[in-house]
Amino acid sequence: MYKIETEIFEQYGSLAQTYDYLVGHVEEIKEFWEKGNFRSITFIGCGSSYSLCKSAEISAKLLLGCPANSIPGGDVLLNFTMYEELLKGSLLIIPSRSGSTSEIVNVAKLAKEQLGSKCIAISAVKASELSRICDMSFELPWAFDESVCQTRTVTNLYMADLMIVGAMAGNTGLLQEIKEAVNNEEQFIKQNTEKLKAVAEKALWDKVIVLSDGELKGIGDEGSLAFKEISQLQSNHYHILDVRHGPMVLIDERTLLIIACSPYSYKYQHELINDIKKKKATVVTVSSEAGDSMDSDLDIKLKAYKNYGVNGIPFIFISQAISYFRAMKDGLDPGNPPGLDPWIKL
Repeated sequence: MYKIETEIFEQYGSLAQTYDYLVGHVEEIKEFWEKGNFRSITFIGCGSSYSLCKSAEISAKLLLGCPANSIPGGDVLLNFTMYEELLKGSLLIIPSRSGSTSEIVNVAKLAKEQLGSKCIAISAVKASELSRICDMSFELPWAFDESVCQTRTVTNLYMADLMIVGAMAGNTGLLQEIKEAVNNEEQFIKQNTEKLKAVAEKALWDKVIVLSDGELKGIGDEGSLAFKEISQLQSNHYHILDVRHGPMVLIDERTLLIIACSPYSYKYQHELINDIKKKKATVVTVSSEAGDSMDSDLDIKLKAYKNYGVNGIPFIFISQAISYFRAMKDGLDPGNPPGLDPWIKL
């Protein structure tokens, strides 16, 4: 058995640990935010962590009502002078599996030395270089992926970003819904594993499109990346209706679409799915149990959470599981693709 199998299909245990750990720091996080008098929040990450930053940016804007940005660590490192004015007075939140990727470590050093920035680190190892640099650090060693491809770590870092923003906002309702999602994760995985395996073993498709909006845009982007890394397939991410603006011409019977359906405006989404089905693509939808049937090949229902960002916790499992089963079908090592390093040292 590959390590990544445990990291994907038993990740509910690490999510429970992360939740309990961060709940114990809610007041500390809230106080840090309120005393800092920050003018904005900037999320900085690399690879999968940067994808999560794009979701966290939206969460911060919606929950805190403050300016927020997400920027790749490599972009900031190469163009630090260009970003100085944007970074001044901004709280930097930096998620990272290893806490040692060169880009984000060097960015944190530059920001602190040249701008006096305050930084929060979130990593899956203890006593990382990033943790030592930052003003506040949260370490989740139980979420560390030993496989090169990130799965369990991604879900935990996504949830950690959301919990930290929720703590800053004093949003106890969000924290309660996250707890509920974590408690439901084991059952969710068991209920859907065989269904997702069946999708993966369908021979026709060999390219993937993931569609998601709002707070799920970043975690959807990470879902697309999972197919590139784990099953080594061509994959892309788009906003739901944006797929009509160009990418639609590439959809055919060889395409798998995974769609995080919005709980609003079902009419437009139904029309899109019907048009995609006419192209003989395979469609997996993830939608609210309070909404309509989406008329897809597989419609997975989620609890109708008030806070839409909570849906990202179960949603990412869909891409992780299908990409894993597809890699196994094709005889690939799903956790260690050739040429990919677990973290980058410049």
